[in-house]
Amino acid sequence: MAWSIPRLSRRAFLKTTGYGAAGLTLLSPAAQFVKTAAAKDETIEEVSYSICNFCSSVCNLKVTTHTRNGEKRVVKLDGNPHSTLNRGKICARGQSGLRQTYDTDRLKTPLIRVEGSKRGEYAFRAASWEEAYDYIARKTQAAAIQPWEWTMVGGWTSCVFYMSWAVPFAMANEVPNIVASPMQHCVTTGHLGTDLVTGNFNIHDEMLPDFDNAKYILFMGNNASIGAVSTCRMVRFAQGRKKGAKIVALDPRRSETAAKADEWIQIKPGTDLPFLLAMMRILMDEGLYDAAFLRKHTNMPFLAYRDETGELRLLTDEQGRPRVRVEGRDEVRTVAAFSNDNTVDVDGNAFTPALKTPKDYSLDGRAVMTVFEAQLQELEPYTAKWAADITGIDAEVIERIAHEFGTTRPAIIDPGWHGARYGNIMMTRRVQAMIQALTGGLDRVGGWMNSAEVHHKAARMYEAMEHGYEMGSPLATLAGMAFAKMVIGALSKGENFSHGHPGWTWAWNAQEKAAGHFSVALPVMTESGLRESVEGRVKFNDEPYLTRAFLINASNPVRHYYPDSRWKETLSHENVELVVMIEVLPSDTAPYADVILPNTTYLERDEPTLYGNGVNHDLALTTRYAAIPPLYDTEETADILLKMTEIISGNTDTFHDWVEKLTGLKAAPIKAALERNRQTMKKGAYQLACREVAFDQAAERLGVTPDHIDKILRAKGVYHELDREQILEEHAMPWRMPVPTESGRVEFFSSLMRQLRDGGHTAPNFNVLAANVPIQLRSGSPREIAAPLAKDEFYFTYGKTPTVSHASTNSNNPVLAAINEFKSDVYKGVWIHPERAERLGIAMGDPIQLTNTQSGQQTTGHAYVTRLIHPDVIFVYSSFGVENKALSRTHGDGTATSKLIPYQVEPVVAGFRSQEFTVRVNRA
Repeated sequence: MAWSIPRLSRRAFLKTTGYGAAGLTLLSPAAQFVKTAAAKDETIEEVSYSICNFCSSVCNLKVTTHTRNGEKRVVKLDGNPHSTLNRGKICARGQSGLRQTYDTDRLKTPLIRVEGSKRGEYAFRAASWEEAYDYIARKTQAAAIQPWEWTMVGGWTSCVFYMSWAVPFAMANEVPNIVASPMQHCVTTGHLGTDLVTGNFNIHDEMLPDFDNAKYILFMGNNASIGAVSTCRMVRFAQGRKKGAKIVALDPRRSETAAKADEWIQIKPGTDLPFLLAMMRILMDEGLYDAAFLRKHTNMPFLAYRDETGELRLLTDEQGRPRVRVEGRDEVRTVAAFSNDNTVDVDGNAFTPALKTPKDYSLDGRAVMTVFEAQLQELEPYTAKWAADITGIDAEVIERIAHEFGTTRPAIIDPGWHGARYGNIMMTRRVQAMIQALTGGLDRVGGWMNSAEVHHKAARMYEAMEHGYEMGSPLATLAGMAFAKMVIGALSKGENFSHGHPGWTWAWNAQEKAAGHFSVALPVMTESGLRESVEGRVKFNDEPYLTRAFLINASNPVRHYYPDSRWKETLSHENVELVVMIEVLPSDTAPYADVILPNTTYLERDEPTLYGNGVNHDLALTTRYAAIPPLYDTEETADILLKMTEIISGNTDTFHDWVEKLTGLKAAPIKAALERNRQTMKKGAYQLACREVAFDQAAERLGVTPDHIDKILRAKGVYHELDREQILEEHAMPWRMPVPTESGRVEFFSSLMRQLRDGGHTAPNFNVLAANVPIQLRSGSPREIAAPLAKDEFYFTYGKTPTVSHASTNSNNPVLAAINEFKSDVYKGVWIHPERAERLGIAMGDPIQLTNTQSGQQTTGHAYVTRLIHPDVIFVYSSFGVENKALSRTHGDGTATSKLIPYQVEPVVAGFRSQEFTVRVNRA
């Protein structure tokens, strides 16, 4: 049944949102009234600039306020017309962001759990900030909670905007445990695969494809960046499509992105990797690659050999420098261990590296091949026919797509977004990056392009390497994998803390590995081992390593980790003495807190520092200006962390020192500004002290005054430094300088995976080259797994709506709630193909029950019967299923994916295998 757009009048819309004139009056707290010289009934319009808070694209905003009769209100959000990031555009979430600020369900004052109530019950009493902090201090002292017994949990907003205070907080208070919710979902799970090739740390925060100038765009395993919507990507995609680029989308569902494609190809869930391996084989076998790029800027020409155990290793000299054969000559050269140029050897002599060696080539009595040849050998079984049998896509189509991509320049295979799907997703992203690199489409027009901030950091990092001086403030200066390694080192080593404890996730996985059990190689900032720590099953020095307290900031793990019961049980466990939460809205995790500290919204905040301009290709600075004063009794995150430091350890001076060490913001002037601010301010004194110093230091670097930067930012919202053309001319990677991998080259042979394999991690996930990683969508014997799906059995998939960001509770936003209700069948229904639905007696809108065939978990929903979904697949938007009744517009609405997805992780970074199962569907 086709969905048609019904008529929606203004009256009907206001009725749906509950925002008639009376409704708007209810959203006018006394705190909104400000002094003004305006005459009665005169409206004064003002414009300020900010940064959107509803996805990690961090678009630039223009904020319009009206002041009338002494009341100042935000009335409109638009894209900043001065921004080259989002080019004056903004998505539905961004435009409706002001409704979060005026949401009647907002947390308005500190809350303390009602005595006698239990975690899981939303039973709180209002409290003052002094009372809330006193409660936390008394609980911490009475229970004698040790620093290593605290665990911090942060969402993407706290990661993007408050990493510069959260990590110093952890180090100052000697808390080695941080769970960052973007990590297992995307930052490590999928994007580490890309990073292993390109050297990035977080690809969707650092790489913005130049869709504007691409002639061919291939989407796989991704709807979020275009359809769900990342505005900075969407505006470029729209321009590229307008200019005639061919768009191909592979998706089991006709997603929002697939609907804009020239060709939609239905692929079976979890089979993107086989498709890509067959595609890569065709490109390499038929010479559809940029040979000059591969020779000069990648490790494809490096010589390699297989040792006595069959492990592939690079051939190096005694100093660990790669060996490369000269094209057309029986001669081998040594090249620098770290460089972006293989055409000059260590003695400064120019030569042409060979991608292939003669037949039966050997060196010093050992069979040797290039990485290029080793990769071709690995790809040999992955024919188009092989992939066709797995993906359900005809071999001829696979071959055609490979040829189209390989013969069109410039071309983009989109790097993807959300990663948590299958155990093979990391390899899938690796192969995507390799295919992009085969065409030389990195950091050049019409291809993948690093953000200006990544270029800027990498250039300074290499300058320090060249001149031999130490890089200070690593949170602000390290680029790519160097940054990732710094984070891993900080939390994984007990010697970094006086108490000697590493993070419990590292202790747990070392314990499991020693016992011969499943373990995770790089569990950085994951919750792998958290429940076991709470239960007392993690041991360190033969003593229980307990988690007894939580500080949860801008994160909603009950909704966004799997399954929801796991976190509910963890937070409710008798060993947990204290749960403190910093939030704006009462999420599904809020009922499990003991104390809730309300945060200001982004429209009420002067940001504590200056930021780079996200993934923008142009180098620029930006920040937020408070459009209105805080409406309620809320506080800033940086100030809360400073006060929590006072409570936990008393090491506030150490906290200031760590901020300086890790971010470069100098401690002495911050402390002086803080004392000055405290004379006149009750709240936000520390945040504004940091802001003052950030402006001063930026002005010193740029050779201008702080007032000059402030004037430009107030007038335009963006302080422009360099155009992308100048950046690419000087700092394109790997054309002008190395990429931040271990070798400085684009890596087809992964040096990190080689290290992990040498550490005993030898599952297919750890292959040093592109290779297949089997996944298991069904349980049972090989015969049962290969059998046709049962009549009521389906593969499970999920995704984002354009109206709700991952980990944001803005489904409660009245405007977005109205849109969601308007498209209720599409957004809140369970997508099912009509042929399969008919066999089960299911019609449009019928209540249905979903049962996980592996875990037995169940949830319910309503059928959305449509031909826009693969017959073997059901699809659910992950934006709904909220339980907390304190969110009045969204609770009890839609299907909660966290009730259906079991706890399954892959072995590299504990990435969620959140679609690796089938479900049974029946009428409820």
